[in-house]
Amino acid sequence: MSLKSEIYGLLYNGKRLCADCAEAGELLKSLREMEQRLEQPLRVAVVGMMKAGKSTFMNALMGADILYTGNLETTYTVGWFRYGEQPFLTICFRNGETMDAPFEELQKWSVREYEKENPGIHDVKYLIIHYPSEVLKQLEFIDTPGLNSVYGTDAENTLDFLSIKGSEETVYEASAADAVIYAFSKSAAGFDREILQAFHSGGAGASPINSVGILTKVDATGIWDIFSAATPVEAAKPVADTVMQHPDMKNLLFAVFPVCAKVMEGYAKLTARDWEALYSVARTDEDTLADLLFDAEQFAVCGEAEFEKLAPAPRRKRLMGMLGQYGILEIAKLIRSGKKPDEIETILKEACGIQAVRDILLSHFGNRVFLIKSRYIFTHLRALTHQLMHDPESSAGLRNICEEIREEIDGIMSSVQTLKELKILQMYYNGQVEFFSEEEKEDFLCVTGEYGRSAEARLGMKEGCTVRQLARRAREKVDFWHERASGFMLPGAYVEAAATLARSYEQMYLHLSALSEE
Repeated sequence: MSLKSEIYGLLYNGKRLCADCAEAGELLKSLREMEQRLEQPLRVAVVGMMKAGKSTFMNALMGADILYTGNLETTYTVGWFRYGEQPFLTICFRNGETMDAPFEELQKWSVREYEKENPGIHDVKYLIIHYPSEVLKQLEFIDTPGLNSVYGTDAENTLDFLSIKGSEETVYEASAADAVIYAFSKSAAGFDREILQAFHSGGAGASPINSVGILTKVDATGIWDIFSAATPVEAAKPVADTVMQHPDMKNLLFAVFPVCAKVMEGYAKLTARDWEALYSVARTDEDTLADLLFDAEQFAVCGEAEFEKLAPAPRRKRLMGMLGQYGILEIAKLIRSGKKPDEIETILKEACGIQAVRDILLSHFGNRVFLIKSRYIFTHLRALTHQLMHDPESSAGLRNICEEIREEIDGIMSSVQTLKELKILQMYYNGQVEFFSEEEKEDFLCVTGEYGRSAEARLGMKEGCTVRQLARRAREKVDFWHERASGFMLPGAYVEAAATLARSYEQMYLHLSALSEE
């Protein structure tokens, strides 16, 4: 039976048992909500320290100028982005009440500097921001206040929303995210690791399977040299790699991606007059422009002739504020090469690292949506049933229901092959399993869904292969991994991984063979 069938069966059976128990209302409600959650897009929380560039990254990721950003702490409330045909807000208060509001009131309900004008901001638990961004059809994003905010309430809003610490019950829809993007600025300091570990231990069982990092502001933190041939993302790659060399990070994140999100956030704000100025700037050759951009403040305000011929100072100041040195330099270079604005946008997404993050979210996370959600359900059902079983006021009947649900979860986890693959995947990311060749490693990543869940992707073959060709490859892999599983004097974890992969390939072979005979 498939994992999907098993999970729906678990929830159906749980609801059936609860229907006959008057005291099981809370458990029944959770089971119903979990069933609904299975059909919703994956929820991805963006977390990190104060001023790590989370809101700027969110704007860039969604290709819109939505969230307020600035030089001071700005985000006060948790913002949950969902797809909507028209933009509007749903304000969710701490007392459980909700209220719809015009999209134009987003800053009023989310930015700290509005607290005097709108004291009701302190009563907000979180905002649901409905917005017509294509990426929100596949993934929902949760923008959070900085975790080390000098204003204690901001950090509490984030920790409470993500269920990291024990405060009052949140509305179920606002409970822990399915996956997390952690934003670092410059490097992963000790505080960052402590917060990330808190998320992993207190949230929905996060791991490298559903967690990635982003190294933000790589165009403005001294990592990039304006006179270098490398882009900021290329220059920051060694820094990101260094972060991942730390043992803690290997156990917590799949990878760290450098991004310069400010450029893409600013790109969304460009007006016709801004483009006029950029075309004027582009008439200066690249080396001369780099010299003029070297001192960002001078470029923005200097009234000397060589600067004025580029564009008037107010326009230069605006461009610098929106795009930074790299953004102006790169867009000017692309204009010189004859690229149009829509082409420039596509190229910038790649150059600024935004497309790479989008791609990994839709592949690494997206290919495992149901698996990630299943882990969430197991984690939360275990926690809830444990709480009810140890509550002295729970009846014997309710305790029996909880015990039966827990036993069914244990049965699913020990019998469903996909979950066995997940166990090996977790062991691999934790450094408990090492493969002896690149071929073995690639087999492992393919069959566990890193490149997709189709038969071709799991067998490492190109699209368009016949069923017989796929079955033949699966048979070869069965023999290959059975031989390794029976190896003498090999580490136990490796043997367990090899046996699991052999079984996965065997299931694929049996299925493909049946299809080829039809």
